[in-house]
Amino acid sequence: MDPNADDIIRASFKVEHDQKGANGDGMAVVTSLRSFDREQQKEYLIPIVIKDSGNPAMSGTSTLTVVIGDVNDNKMQPGTKDIFVYNYMGQAPDTEIGRVYVYDLDDWDLPDKKFYWEGAEHPHFKLNEDSGMITMRHGTQDGWYHLKFKVYDRKHTQTDVPANVTVTVREIPHEAVINSGSVRIAGLTDEDFIRVWNYRSQSLQRSKADRFRDKLADLLNTEREFVDVFSVQLRRKHPPVTDIRFAAHGSPYYKPVRLNGLVLMHREEIEKDVGINITMVGIDECLYENQMCEGSCTNTLDISTLPYMVNANKTSLVGVRVDVIAECTCGARNFTKSESCRTNPCYNGGRCIEGRYGLSCSCPSGYNGPRCQQTARSFRGSGWAWYPPLDMCDNSHLSLEFITRKADGMLLYNGPIVPPETDEVLVSDFISLELERGTPRLLIDFGSGTLELRVKTKKSLDDGEWHRIDVFWDTENVRLVVDFCKSADVAELEDGTPPEFDDSSCQAHDTVPPFNEYLNVNAPLQLGGLYVEQFDPTHYHWQYMPVGKGFDGCIKNVFHNSKLYDLANPGLTRNSQAGCPQTEDVCNTQESTFRCWEHGMCVGSFSEARCQCKPGWTGPGCITPTVPTTFKPQSYVKYALSFEPDRFSTHMQLRFRTREEHGELFRVSDQHNREYGILEIKDSRLHFRYNLNSLRTEEKDIWLSAITVGDGQWHTAKVSNACCAIHNS
Repeated sequence: MDPNADDIIRASFKVEHDQKGANGDGMAVVTSLRSFDREQQKEYLIPIVIKDSGNPAMSGTSTLTVVIGDVNDNKMQPGTKDIFVYNYMGQAPDTEIGRVYVYDLDDWDLPDKKFYWEGAEHPHFKLNEDSGMITMRHGTQDGWYHLKFKVYDRKHTQTDVPANVTVTVREIPHEAVINSGSVRIAGLTDEDFIRVWNYRSQSLQRSKADRFRDKLADLLNTEREFVDVFSVQLRRKHPPVTDIRFAAHGSPYYKPVRLNGLVLMHREEIEKDVGINITMVGIDECLYENQMCEGSCTNTLDISTLPYMVNANKTSLVGVRVDVIAECTCGARNFTKSESCRTNPCYNGGRCIEGRYGLSCSCPSGYNGPRCQQTARSFRGSGWAWYPPLDMCDNSHLSLEFITRKADGMLLYNGPIVPPETDEVLVSDFISLELERGTPRLLIDFGSGTLELRVKTKKSLDDGEWHRIDVFWDTENVRLVVDFCKSADVAELEDGTPPEFDDSSCQAHDTVPPFNEYLNVNAPLQLGGLYVEQFDPTHYHWQYMPVGKGFDGCIKNVFHNSKLYDLANPGLTRNSQAGCPQTEDVCNTQESTFRCWEHGMCVGSFSEARCQCKPGWTGPGCITPTVPTTFKPQSYVKYALSFEPDRFSTHMQLRFRTREEHGELFRVSDQHNREYGILEIKDSRLHFRYNLNSLRTEEKDIWLSAITVGDGQWHTAKVSNACCAIHNS
């Protein structure tokens, strides 16, 4: 026995080593030193030190759990019980909701008892007379139900002992579940979390679930009845680990990033006031590198229509069964799952239209994203906005655009917002992108060292014009690109050798410090500034730290792996507003752009604006429809350019519709067809083939594998080539 074992353990048990036991390998024999009563203590944990025969000997401590049996030596007394049922979307099937409770010091005497209704059976509930389990029937409506039972104990010949049960049924909508926050706690079972009866002191107490709910309402500055702790699930029994899921609403429901972020920033306060040990805020099965997946990892919320019951004597909670599943794929690039309007894919009140060939969104004015996302957000130098964290993909592309007249400011940060917990696995990953003296500075850390990338641009980026930054990373390399690297110096020599590029003014790249390979983040993605608890960066072993000065300007078109962030309603924000009033004012006061909203979008800087037309429209105010042309087999149109095009930057856009599986849409080439670009359809997929080397063929082919275009519908294709990168969409 461990010499540091509690006095009660050493007084109750003896541990002896038998060298000849287990066929000579040695064994321990545990002997009790006294009699036990389950009513006093249900189990004992005996720490046993185990050593091997090595030199030097290795040792470890194992815990033996001794469960005390029970004898039915106490009479039962009347009891009451409260059951709370969260009915997910009102669809719960016939569901066990808890067992009838009577006060009895014995808890292993169920075979001696029988349970009956006092009077007629309730039409919405049924009773198992042997086990006392109550089942709620499918279709039971919201409300309070008062059920009365009688209990019989054959050993003590007790009859008609009353047991009253109050059942509260509340429907919880799908919106609440998908917008829920979550925590994982250690050292506490699901029953312990909802328990109101302390069997040691034989007295009532407030449950940890109630205290947790009160604390959430306090932190969110909302009423207690607007907070639901609707799922409590035991994840592991020994030692116990429990997952808790909660939602809160004003109107509408608060976003998960707000709930999790506030809990994270007040974690110690919650642990102290509620009496729990939080080990994870925002349950993330992808957080620890290579634990669930060797590569990309995406969390998926699996919501079951089968409820999850927690039964704890005087109380019972029937919640929603919710599991976080780690899928080993990059979620934003996984197009295998079919979309439907039932999943509400359109943001901000957009109307979902489900057609034969997929869905689309009809969006309110001002929401320009394909799913009605608000694409821009404004900051005033002392604000910030919280959004969901970046998903973990082994090959990632992050891009955004910004406009400002201030030389310093935080554009984006995703990483820790509180100091690390000393007894947990350290996750120090982060990414930050900021302007410092008018030039971009990127910090990225996969958990084994911080990489800093800077680009010394030819001119400062705080010029009141829109600029774009792209960040690419895989398991080893990181690349930072400014404005598609249009400012690169290109020298073409007369001898026909490949052109020489100097891209130091628009791009930087390097390798990440070994040996971690992925960016694993589980805190809010922050735009425009930082809202974090102050902490020493050395706690996370960072070599560099973001400056973190608030950004003054606008940020738009935040993409991560083709997923466009909706900037309309952050989880939490300060001194920030949707849209970009600074440029919208220019659009609204300039006559040429005032009416381009109907068939186009005004793109303005701080000083001037222009109309960017929707596909199918053209002209200064986007009021002239483009004229389509029908091509029959073997037909084409050929143009001879009367000007010298930009040799290192090309942008092409066209609309088309066809039912053919193959066909060429557009071709551009030099006089000898050595350098070329071809936009074409192969097997109903869109391809772009190109060769940019006039001396030898180095053909490359990029294509969109998840989209079929031979369906007879109008499609818009865009191809952009800027110096060192080609984008196809």
